Amino acid sequence: MKSYKIFATAVLMSLCAVLPVQAQKSAGPVEQYEYEFNPHFFVQGQVGGQYTLGELKFADLLSPNIQLGGGYEFNPWLAARLSFDFWQSKAGFKLGSNANTYKWKWSYLAPSVDAMIDLTNLIGGFNPERKISAGVLAGIGANIVFDKDEANTARNQIIAAYPLITDPTKVVPYYDEKGPFLAFRFGAFADWHITDNLALGLEFQSNVLSDKYNSKKASPERNSDWYFNALAGIKYCFGDTYEKRVKEQLIPISEAHEYVPCPEPVEKIVEKIVEKPVTVVTPMLYEEIYYEINKDKVSAAEKYKLRRIIDFLQENPEAKIEIAGHADKATGTSEYNMKISQRRADNVAKALKDAGIDESRIQVSYHGSNDNIYQGADMKYNRVTICEAK
Repeated sequence: MKSYKIFATAVLMSLCAVLPVQAQKSAGPVEQYEYEFNPHFFVQGQVGGQYTLGELKFADLLSPNIQLGGGYEFNPWLAARLSFDFWQSKAGFKLGSNANTYKWKWSYLAPSVDAMIDLTNLIGGFNPERKISAGVLAGIGANIVFDKDEANTARNQIIAAYPLITDPTKVVPYYDEKGPFLAFRFGAFADWHITDNLALGLEFQSNVLSDKYNSKKASPERNSDWYFNALAGIKYCFGDTYEKRVKEQLIPISEAHEYVPCPEPVEKIVEKIVEKPVTVVTPMLYEEIYYEINKDKVSAAEKYKLRRIIDFLQENPEAKIEIAGHADKATGTSEYNMKISQRRADNVAKALKDAGIDESRIQVSYHGSNDNIYQGADMKYNRVTICEAK
């Protein structure tokens, strides 16, 4: 029953963490940012207490334990962990009409491979701004026992106190069983995120093993042994756990912050003076889209230029566009600058294709930091994508 309570608590905590976010989304404006999860490694250290299921009082079967682990988060809701739980377990029972009490303790090491599911992200969607998350876990591992001398002592005391017992093995501890015992684990966890990489957490586990783990037979025979861990600890995630950026969407002309209306395209003008050749004026558009350092996405402040370009190309279906990406040579290596200039040009081209501009009308090139025009204080203007349409 205690295991079911643990799962019910985990589900309730995850729903409590999710519901406020859903309410905010339904009542508030459209989010300004979008988040992309980055898979990453993590390490974990926890301390707590253990209760080994038995016949004695609850306090008599409490002992300390430690868990160290590390793992990998594959996506916002699924992670795998290798953990090492260790320290101490306790057991004992009462025997005879005068209820003589026998107690013993031992040390153990329990490696386990766990699958961890973040219910908060699974149900409510990935949102790294959320401070509390909760989930469930399940795992399989082994338990290796050390220092069973106290169990052996209890066995000898029982034999000495009850010499008339015909079959001592039915009541005497299995003092010589040290495993490793196959162990199954399930439980729940909750994390409070202090920063993007650091979190404090609580974890509750139920562990089931062979009947011989606590050195004595259960009644009925072959009944499994259980112990329960309650742990508190700290978790550290390596690297950037997610990317945050302004949602990539074209701002409507009526809502663009710095939108400058697109001038009417110059129509083809045909002049016929006496018998002179016809003069054709081709419509043209020139735009420079600027970027912050180390950025390749078009910022909200520059998106009105994308709108201009799209308007021009839609109103002039014969026109084609050349897109050239650049980077400033004051920062980054030549190789990196070439890559980021390519991403800048490709992102502009993608925005045009998404708006319905045929790919055959778009020509893309990238130059890294090879063609820097600006110097000194104006070096930042070399972080640019130049767009010429005609």
